[in-house]
Amino acid sequence: MGNDFKILKPQPTSPSKTPLHNSQNDTVSTPSVPKTDTENPLPELPEELIINEILLRLPVRSLLQFKCVCKSWKTLISDPQFSKTHRKASTADPLLVTSVIHSGKCEIIAYPVKPPPENLSTPVESFSIFGTRRKYHIIDSFNGLLCLYDVSQFNFTLWNPSINLKSETSPTNVLSDYKFMTYHGFGYDHVNDKYKVLVVMRNAAVVDYREIVTRIYTFGENSWKTVPNFPGKSHVWSGKFVSGTLNWLVNKRAGGNSSQRGILSFDLGKETFREVLLPQHDGYDVRNCGLYVLSNCLCVCFDHSNKNHWGVWMMNQYGVTESWTKLMIIPCKKLMRHLVDPLFISENGVLILMMNSIYSKFVRYNLNNGRIGYPKILGKLGREMHIYHESLVSPQW
Repeated sequence: MGNDFKILKPQPTSPSKTPLHNSQNDTVSTPSVPKTDTENPLPELPEELIINEILLRLPVRSLLQFKCVCKSWKTLISDPQFSKTHRKASTADPLLVTSVIHSGKCEIIAYPVKPPPENLSTPVESFSIFGTRRKYHIIDSFNGLLCLYDVSQFNFTLWNPSINLKSETSPTNVLSDYKFMTYHGFGYDHVNDKYKVLVVMRNAAVVDYREIVTRIYTFGENSWKTVPNFPGKSHVWSGKFVSGTLNWLVNKRAGGNSSQRGILSFDLGKETFREVLLPQHDGYDVRNCGLYVLSNCLCVCFDHSNKNHWGVWMMNQYGVTESWTKLMIIPCKKLMRHLVDPLFISENGVLILMMNSIYSKFVRYNLNNGRIGYPKILGKLGREMHIYHESLVSPQW
């Protein structure tokens, strides 16, 4: 895998026609430079101001270039603590990333997602981060790291595209007949400062989900660990990562044959499951709801029982049932009754959704004025999208 991860760099611009050096016959006029007053040297910015007000506000690509300015900046920018602080302080626009497989080649494609609110129909142009013959599926993204699953080798790798850093590949996750991966999720254990991936595998010879095994891998370790089995059944494979937990919407039995929905939460630090209650959803159809993450908060989306509108609830404080708040109501006619997945909401109230119809496409909805747009996609559009933030994070595996 050593040569699989290659960042596709932009082509160099054409050289300027203006000569870089004057010929011997050219006359050069040198402006007069005032002499330096040694008694009144030019003021220098305090180091704290340079770090907090300048460097921490710069994008990753600029910081990588500025490592060449001086040894002290190279040491500072390479410091893991600086990378963590920069990740929290960064105001850079995120990207949407997806894996696209076509003609036997796999590409990781990225799209800008923060649109100007006054022009919701601006085209979105994608660009390729890397391409390879190996087929990768993106499990999720966090702290600038992509968790990639090799669909032919049954293993996982973490990769930071911004600095082209990848982890050691996990051992192959195959247990006898348990080769069919069902539920999965990737996240960060902030208690132990570790990145983990959870996988639920099913016996390929059994049609139902009675024979399953749940395993977890900590990046940097050399083996998988079996944990208590996944106690439920979800219609969605991928768990949503929030506040050190992975979350799925599951069906649960209540009072005989009746079925209800709930949120199954897996704590990555304790490696245990528990239930998180859904919001009070009077008038909403719990059979047609979805679980998402917006602004680092867990969100549930419901269709109203009369199909007139679509509602989004946000859990402002994870695990606290009372913190569920109705975030938005969107008339269904605005979304043309298609299934949509909310992906991102900007500070100025522009919601980015993905419409899952025959042909997937983006939807931009302005919560302030109700304007809706369907921007043209200039490039390939994958089925599953993940929010990606560029970062300098380089974990100690």
